[in-house]
Amino acid sequence: MIFQIIYAVTFVFLLIYLFYLRLFYIGLKNRNVNFKYSKPFVSVVVAARNEENNIARLLTTLVNQSYPADQFQIIIANDDSTDGTISIVNQFADKWDNIKLLNVTGRDKAISAKKNALSQAIEMAEGEIILSTDADCLVGKYWIESMVACFDDNEMVIGFSRTQLTNWRKTGFIRKFEHFDFLAMLFAAAGAISSGKYFSCSGQNIAYTKEAFNKVGGFKKIKHLISGDDVNLMQLFRKSGMKVGFAFTDHSYVYTQPIKNIGKFLSQRSRWTSNMKWQILLNPEFFIYLLSVFFITFLPIVILFDVWKLGIGVILLRIFLELIFLKYGYEVFGEDKKKLMFYPVWFIVQPFYIIAVAVMGGLNIFSWKK
Repeated sequence: MIFQIIYAVTFVFLLIYLFYLRLFYIGLKNRNVNFKYSKPFVSVVVAARNEENNIARLLTTLVNQSYPADQFQIIIANDDSTDGTISIVNQFADKWDNIKLLNVTGRDKAISAKKNALSQAIEMAEGEIILSTDADCLVGKYWIESMVACFDDNEMVIGFSRTQLTNWRKTGFIRKFEHFDFLAMLFAAAGAISSGKYFSCSGQNIAYTKEAFNKVGGFKKIKHLISGDDVNLMQLFRKSGMKVGFAFTDHSYVYTQPIKNIGKFLSQRSRWTSNMKWQILLNPEFFIYLLSVFFITFLPIVILFDVWKLGIGVILLRIFLELIFLKYGYEVFGEDKKKLMFYPVWFIVQPFYIIAVAVMGGLNIFSWKK
């Protein structure tokens, strides 16, 4: 009886998973590459806390943008840093007039310190468009120009990001896993958004009009959530009927620093996963998709212990279709297809990883930068 239930659940969620996998693939195929060429005033906002090892590199890439210097400002929201972050930002601000340092207040009273910092930065922003990334990221010369060009009839634009690995062969296991896993998530997010399904995104590369941000009430409705200044904000835009687009031009892509160790990796992914339970209210369809990923990852393994041929069949079907999707994703985003050789390792580790972060995220077992 128990296995009959497992078969039924597996079959249902397999169909759901394959439906969305096909949807994501079609979304990448039919991606929108229409651009506009106006130059509105832009505010780049970055929340930074103890980023003395990263902030100078980010600011260097920002002050060297192709976008007219008099058409954008850079606001660094210093979130009570105790290192040399303030000094570094001030050194840049002395040389470039469009760099502003904001010392954030109220961190001790905020559930989500990052949302608090971003809210204050956006409040003082003069730009028609708010463009945001993280302090440990690097952007290309045409980043602002490329992201702004995607605001044809969109009120939010999501950009692509990935970890920066200089030598794939010499990279350690956990960083390879993080890189591969993050690419898979972003491929799915891009395909979903292109298909009109606003499921997921990353705050490492995100933009929206200030008017639309204010119209949804900013972060007020989600300020009680410790995470989700990106994906949960996008759900507020979706629920308000606003259009979200994805930036498929390679000049808009962003690099982020790889994770340092497995503990920080699990903590980060658990924090992301903690948003899953809130999707029941914010986006039930996204929640159903996440459930399909969860169940289709480990239920076929359970079936192996009863009817191994059936379990193998389900697993092989998933592998075949996932590889087709991932291969195309690598083509769309110009990634090295040789990295697909890591897929078997990712596939084997994934069940343990997903169960671990699902439990940790559900119980809020993770740490946030202090």
